[in-house]
Amino acid sequence: MHYRISYLVAFLAILLLVPGGMAFTVSPGTVDPAVMNPGDPVNVSCTIYAAYGTAFSSYNDLQLVTGLDDAVWTYTVLVNGAENTRPNDRGKILTIGGYELSYEDKDQVDVEIVLKGHVPATAAAGANITLMKVQELDARGKVITYSEIEISHLVGQPTPVPTSAFGSVAISSEPSGADVYLDNTIRGITPMTITGVQNGHHTVRLRLDGYDDYTQEVVVTADAPQVNAVLAGRSGTPSTTSPQVITTRTDGGTIPVTAQPTVQAGTGSLSVTTTPSGALVYIDGQMKGITPATIPGLSPGTHSIRIIMDGYQDLETTTEITAGTTSEFITGLSKRKQLPGFTGLLALAAVGLLLVVRETRKEQP
Repeated sequence: MHYRISYLVAFLAILLLVPGGMAFTVSPGTVDPAVMNPGDPVNVSCTIYAAYGTAFSSYNDLQLVTGLDDAVWTYTVLVNGAENTRPNDRGKILTIGGYELSYEDKDQVDVEIVLKGHVPATAAAGANITLMKVQELDARGKVITYSEIEISHLVGQPTPVPTSAFGSVAISSEPSGADVYLDNTIRGITPMTITGVQNGHHTVRLRLDGYDDYTQEVVVTADAPQVNAVLAGRSGTPSTTSPQVITTRTDGGTIPVTAQPTVQAGTGSLSVTTTPSGALVYIDGQMKGITPATIPGLSPGTHSIRIIMDGYQDLETTTEITAGTTSEFITGLSKRKQLPGFTGLLALAAVGLLLVVRETRKEQP
């Protein structure tokens, strides 16, 4: 009896301690004035997109922190556009309970924040002060570290426009259809552009049946370096390759892309589009791209399609490919059914406890 109850208590404790994941984004903040000196009044405003498509966890809290003195917070919660302005709150920390932000998955929940305060009189010129930091707290009141978003400013001078920490890698090959690996993670097939790549050194690898793997180190910087490569045919395999160009940019400018050959004789192509986009596409068990994607070089006949995306149900079907044509496959993805919520889990635990008590009574003489 005792060990059964101990297991049940431990199970309930785990339920209470499981943290939720980050569920918000923050708009670019508005800061006034542009130049701040010690003692100056400061106004900061932004919008926190607390939930859209996935509800904010009612067990977590949204916390805002500032380095300004005499801080006064005003916030308005908008649910599907309906406004509810809360009373002013003073202090360096503002905590918004998850119960204020937790609605259904279909609801859009935004929080408009206005912060007024003063630059600390002791702030040194050139020092970087935190005007506002937004973070999520889990059920234990601990900060979810990867959720932290900070708006900061230099004292005594305007804050320079920051250089983007991320860039893009545009990849094309001839022939097209090569699997693209970035830092040993498959990202799709050529031609494609990989966005949100952190600045620095990365490894690009291309793989295509009948050709040797090609590996190249690239550096994502604002200099937009260009790397030329040739896919070499394997021994005994006719090679009809031409140069491949890999270009990295972070300035958002035009990215050159090599012209792609026409569909190989005797094969067809498949265009796959999903709502939402970003799903992995497997053809006959092999990963061939990320939607929206066009997959060339498919033999005529029936091919299996499998589409996978986190948070959505896997989709499996078949399609017919005709030589010399591009078939289209367009579909919407269904959200994966979620596990029972916290209330449901407590109900299950209560049922388990009743079963334990009933079994114990049966064992008693």
